[in-house]
Amino acid sequence: MPEQKDNTPELLRFPNPTSGRPPSPATPTSIFNFGQDEDTGPEMELVSAAGQAMALPGPAPLTGMDLSGRHKIIFWVGRGKTGKTTGIRWLAEKTLLNGTPLLMADLDTTNDTFSRYIDKVARPPETIDPAMSLKWLDRLLQHSLTQKISALIDLGGGDTTLRRLAVELPDLVALFEAQGFAVVLFHTVGPQEEDLSPLATLQGLAFKPTASAIILNEAMVDVGETRDMAFARILRHSAVRRAINEGAVPVFMPRLVAAQPVEIRRLKFNDAVAGKNGRADTPLGPFDRARVRLWLEAMDANFAGVSSWLP
Repeated sequence: MPEQKDNTPELLRFPNPTSGRPPSPATPTSIFNFGQDEDTGPEMELVSAAGQAMALPGPAPLTGMDLSGRHKIIFWVGRGKTGKTTGIRWLAEKTLLNGTPLLMADLDTTNDTFSRYIDKVARPPETIDPAMSLKWLDRLLQHSLTQKISALIDLGGGDTTLRRLAVELPDLVALFEAQGFAVVLFHTVGPQEEDLSPLATLQGLAFKPTASAIILNEAMVDVGETRDMAFARILRHSAVRRAINEGAVPVFMPRLVAAQPVEIRRLKFNDAVAGKNGRADTPLGPFDRARVRLWLEAMDANFAGVSSWLP
C-alpha cells in the first residue's frame, strides 16, 4: 500500500515522538504557544456590570436670578398627576424645618393632599363659586403683603383663580415687587405636551412673574426611557422656549421610588427617614428610608440653582 503523503504545512506539523528522529530545526516545538505574540501591551480596562448600571450624574443645575433677602409669593401650578403636590410638600417641609415663617394655602379643590400632610395649611370654604375663591385668594395675598411673610400657594390643575386675578390686576407682580416681594412660579410637568397648558395660558395673559421654574418630574418617565428622551419634546416646545428666553429655569425633580410606602403612612419626608410610623404599625424599612434620604439630597442638589427663590 503506497505511503500517504502528509500535506500538513511544516509549521503546523507535530513532531512524531515515536519516529526516533529529533525534531527538525525548521519546526520549533514552541509554535503552539498562541499567546506568545499577544501577551504584550497594556492590559484591558474592564467595566463591571454594576458600573454600567449606575446612573450617570445629571448636568449641573442652572442658576436663576438672585432673590436672596426678599419675601416670596410662590405659586405652584400643574395639571393633575404631574407630581405637583410632592414638590410643594417638599418645599413646605424644607422651609418649616429651617424655622422660616410661611403662609401656606391649598386651592386645589380636587386634591387636598397638601393640607392633609402639612399642618396649618389654609383652604378656602368649600364652594364652586370661582368669585368666592378669587376673593379668598385676594385677601390671603394682602395678608401676606401687610404681614411681610412669604406665601406658598398650591393651585389645582384646573384652577382658574390665578388667571382671573391676573386679568383683574395686570400689574399684580409689580405691586408685590414695589413692596420688596418676589413673585415666583413653579410649574410642574411630565413628558406630555398637554402638561404645558397652564403655562401657555398664563403666558397668553401676559403674566410675567419675577422668576419662574419649569419642574420636569422624572417620576412621569416611562420605564426604559431616559429623561432626556422623555422631555425632549417638552424642552423644544415654543411655550418652554419662550419661558426660558424670559428667564425661566428648567429643574429636574428626581423620582421618589419609595413614594407609595410614604403616602400609605401619611408621613412627612423627614419623618420617614427618621423611622417614624405615621399611620401604619411599622416604619419604613431601612432600604426605603435610605431611598427617601437620597431623594431629599437629590432635591437639594437639583434645586441648588434656584435656592434663593425658596422662602
